[in-house]
Amino acid sequence: MPSPKNATGSQDEKHHEEKDMRRAYEHLGRVEILQQFLQPASAHEVGVLVALAQQEIQNGHKRQASELLRASEHLSFAALGIEETKKAPPAKDLERAISEEFEHLTHKAEERWEYGDRHEGLAAIYKFSLQTAKTALKHGEYHPALELARAADALAGVKQHEVPQP
Repeated sequence: MPSPKNATGSQDEKHHEEKDMRRAYEHLGRVEILQQFLQPASAHEVGVLVALAQQEIQNGHKRQASELLRASEHLSFAALGIEETKKAPPAKDLERAISEEFEHLTHKAEERWEYGDRHEGLAAIYKFSLQTAKTALKHGEYHPALELARAADALAGVKQHEVPQP
């Protein structure tokens, strides 16, 4: 008879897999809605990530799929935010809070990215997200900057061995 700890561990693992699958489903639903509003150039990276996520689901890597779809959702919001007209700058305390959050996200993404090999296409989207985020922040495009930083952070958690070659 398995120990209670082993039984609980199995239940926890099943719960996490179900949660990851639900998260992937929710992210995909939002991405599908957002794709209707994206320009074709912006939709390319999102499409690549959605395709990789679908492969991950087929290979049983639900958490990886969820992270890929979370990144594609953030990229979609960033693309829509960049297409907006520039707005008035926020108050100084909000601008400082945004900068601090941006630094936290980009530092975390860069730190996590260092550990592990990545799929070539994923690496290109990660680098694009991070560079574009930094450019957006410099130009006062705070919403897209944060969304792109969040996309880079999500992509930093996806490892090579878990992302199949297309």
